[in-house]
Amino acid sequence: MPSQDPLSYLQALLARDFECHRQHPHLQEIRAPLVITISRDYGAQGETIARRLSECLGIPVYDREILDRVAQRAKADKFHFQAHDEQVSAGFSTFLYSLVSGTSATLADYRRHLYEVVTDIARQDCILIGRGAHLILTGKKIFRVRVVASKLVCASRIAEEFNIPLLEAEQKVYEVNNKRHKSILELYGASFEHCSLEHAKNFDLVINTDNIPAESAMAVILFAMREACFELGAPRCTL
Repeated sequence: MPSQDPLSYLQALLARDFECHRQHPHLQEIRAPLVITISRDYGAQGETIARRLSECLGIPVYDREILDRVAQRAKADKFHFQAHDEQVSAGFSTFLYSLVSGTSATLADYRRHLYEVVTDIARQDCILIGRGAHLILTGKKIFRVRVVASKLVCASRIAEEFNIPLLEAEQKVYEVNNKRHKSILELYGASFEHCSLEHAKNFDLVINTDNIPAESAMAVILFAMREACFELGAPRCTL
């Protein structure tokens, strides 16, 4: 265990790896895109961690942008999708899709567009938030992260962010997480035996942010990716 600050130690490791590849170009091969998927509990700070990773690694984050592209492919107005993204039942998803696209499209059509969009984005370095991207990209070299936190901690964060009572925030956390779980099961249940967000084996790393701030969580992810032999390059941020 290093005696120095662990964040400084990690930055030194990443810088050393980058310098080694720079001085020995024969070690550099055409690498696969650097792709990170982040599945998160509502209020667990997954989006914050994704932004910090994006800043540090210099790669883009896709969140609602995924929805934009799905809507474009479906020739639908994304406004109709936004309020229900990751939060609807299969039956209502089918109805919603048909309503905005003006066709007799089914949930299978929506799922197909989603698969195509996520696969297309993942051809380049990126961070993908939610939408079951960790399942869509099964079999590819990506790093799958799950960010969780206790209901009370999540509710406290949401209450502070939106200036609402804690009890109301707790209900909101429960409803959003419940709908996200149902959406994953309904979208991918037929293709994956264990697609639940609670199935830890679907992820390379699960982080509980009850007592781990976003900055530290980012460092943990970077260190884990290095140990998993992902080429990260020189960090652009101060860890």
